[in-house]
Amino acid sequence: MHSCSIFKTTNSSSVLSNNAEESNLVEKFIGEYEITAYDLPGYGDQKFKMTIEETSNGLISSFDSTSLAEFDIISTEVEDGILYIDIYVEEFSLKTYFEIYVDGNTVTGYLADMFELDGVILK
Repeated sequence: MHSCSIFKTTNSSSVLSNNAEESNLVEKFIGEYEITAYDLPGYGDQKFKMTIEETSNGLISSFDSTSLAEFDIISTEVEDGILYIDIYVEEFSLKTYFEIYVDGNTVTGYLADMFELDGVILK
């Protein structure tokens, strides 16, 4: 049986200017998420909670799970209307990312550009 580990959350920020247009672009990503990632190697389908917050230094993300590998958050940013969270997974010596699309309160996207995910923003 595989032992459980906890997401290691390290806050990180993106580089954003303070203009209103950029603030509006990130606003739809702010909130608490409930997400399922599918068919993860060694883990199968996994549910987790994620929170995205905006600070004076930019966006920060945090994760809450007891079922996935530990990882460090490198950065959290919005590019071209997509939320990217760069992570480093020590167990696999892998730098990868979450790619998250938000439409209303519906969330879709990918982990490591290979594993589909979906969920909702709970706000």
